[in-house]
Amino acid sequence: MQDRTKFDAAAEPGSSEQFRPDLLTGAVFLCTLTGMRSKGELLEELKQVLQSMIQGSLSEITRQCGDPACACSHDPARRHGPHLYLKFNAEGRTHSVYVPPEQGQAIKGAHAAWLRFQEIGVQVSAGNRARWLRGLERTKQAARAKKAKLRSKRT
Repeated sequence: MQDRTKFDAAAEPGSSEQFRPDLLTGAVFLCTLTGMRSKGELLEELKQVLQSMIQGSLSEITRQCGDPACACSHDPARRHGPHLYLKFNAEGRTHSVYVPPEQGQAIKGAHAAWLRFQEIGVQVSAGNRARWLRGLERTKQAARAKKAKLRSKRT
């Protein structure tokens, strides 16, 4: 039996910037939009993120080996690991790839870049949606004004 623990992605150690899922929910998200950087700044950051991002999820897994004499077969706290895996979907299939320990930090940084890419996409999309909604509202107001003008001419 495997013990699976979802990995919380963050930027590389020492970095002040971390992925924060709370930025994408509720009132905190609205605050983020009001302080949103310009679309151009986000697109510049996006260029940097595109260089290293890797889509998928990271999981740390502890395992029980097949040796009945090993301590892991009797004590779940003594299982082997944790081992890092990258999981992703490609060509209609789910893949799980073992990440060697020496590449762990690099893949965590690439995964954090993927999460930042998604965050930037949400921010750009929110700005585009707000702009579209303002235009839609102006169109509606113009139509209402036109109807009101026609009604006033009839009376």
